[in-house]
Amino acid sequence: MKTNFLAPAKQNDEMPLKAAKWLFLTYIFFLPLVRPFNFYFLGSQVVITDFIFPVFFVLMIGAYLRGQFKIRTDKLHIFIILYGLAHILSVFFSSQPSRGYAKLPGEFYLFALAFSAFQLFFEQGFIKKITFAWLLGTGVTVLGTLAGFLLFYAGLKTKQDNYFLSHFGSLPAGNYPRLHSLFSNANMMCNYLNVSLMLGLLAFKLNWLRKLPAKLLQSGIWFAAIFTFSTGIGGLILGTCLWFRAFLLKSGKNLSGRLLLVIGSAAAALIFGAALVSPDTGNTDQDFQIPFVDRKFESSVRVLVWESVIETFKKQPLTGKGTGTDAAFLDYVTLSGDHQILLDAHNNWLNVLGQTGIIGLVSFLLLNFVLIRKCRFGLDVPDEISSIRLALSCAFITAFVYQGLTGSFEDARHLWILIGLLAGASSVRASENDILTASREP
Repeated sequence: MKTNFLAPAKQNDEMPLKAAKWLFLTYIFFLPLVRPFNFYFLGSQVVITDFIFPVFFVLMIGAYLRGQFKIRTDKLHIFIILYGLAHILSVFFSSQPSRGYAKLPGEFYLFALAFSAFQLFFEQGFIKKITFAWLLGTGVTVLGTLAGFLLFYAGLKTKQDNYFLSHFGSLPAGNYPRLHSLFSNANMMCNYLNVSLMLGLLAFKLNWLRKLPAKLLQSGIWFAAIFTFSTGIGGLILGTCLWFRAFLLKSGKNLSGRLLLVIGSAAAALIFGAALVSPDTGNTDQDFQIPFVDRKFESSVRVLVWESVIETFKKQPLTGKGTGTDAAFLDYVTLSGDHQILLDAHNNWLNVLGQTGIIGLVSFLLLNFVLIRKCRFGLDVPDEISSIRLALSCAFITAFVYQGLTGSFEDARHLWILIGLLAGASSVRASENDILTASREP
């Protein structure tokens, strides 16, 4: 007999599974609340959620041993294991193995996040609670952004005075606020908001949120994302277009759906292209001029750091420099005059290539390929699980793939949770025993 996993959750969950679920929701809520509790240990940033997860995982093991849930598997897990083995091999041949030994537990922690999210996706009614916890954390992020915005225009225009202000990065200095709320990085905040936007659209579509709070939250997400001044904004535009395109195609409005796809793709491509060039800074002699524009331009900091990664790769092509090491080294003076030393690739795949070499990159690409195959951008069956899978697919292709072109997000905690949820949604649709007619209750 089929079970409706989207129906309201059973109220008779027993310990320790009940406690594990609450801790997972707490983890989700605290994902964007990075500061002020973050610190660095052995070269990696430690945040409050990293103290929650071990307790959660122990409780999940206890729940399994008591027979409170069964472990489900997916072929994705094979490719995650292969990717993990590539990291181990990279550490073994690393030029700095001590950094790899410190980093390896963090990599397997991310894999455990994906595995846990996958298992909990099948718990009755729990995906709705995950969405609520995520959007609640997003709401705090939006409020932090609004506070930073108001403080800036009240005259508090330095990071010392305004806790929510970010540095300009490679952007030109000016009388405008670049905000990162409680994140430690504006680009990471934009990446997180990309996923939040898709979950916000999903919650409204499935009547999990009423119209007014849903619209306020979506508007807040856009507001917060815009003031990150991140190339990730292209991901939000593309994701939104992909989402509404699916419903236009389902209603027979094929031309409108195709037009929306063209608009979203063009906007994303334009923003990505803009990230590849910079006004002349003197950091490189790769100068050029754009027709009809009376100003010199040069390759952007991202292009320069990509070139640095290629040099790193050439030295140790098979297994890379080593997990936990610096994939790049670039001494750069920004448009705002800040002096920066850039050590990561600003690209998911190049960062993996520099650290783990060809072996790591191939395993990572295989993992990406499996995940992309799990994505669906249409609504063949007009039910809730199709909408959930659509939202998670749009989030993955824009936050992980598109934004991964200009940022190193392969180790982002929220994205590994997204990976687990996407795999869960795909598995539910693929398995006849788990395909259900979802509850129509809001």
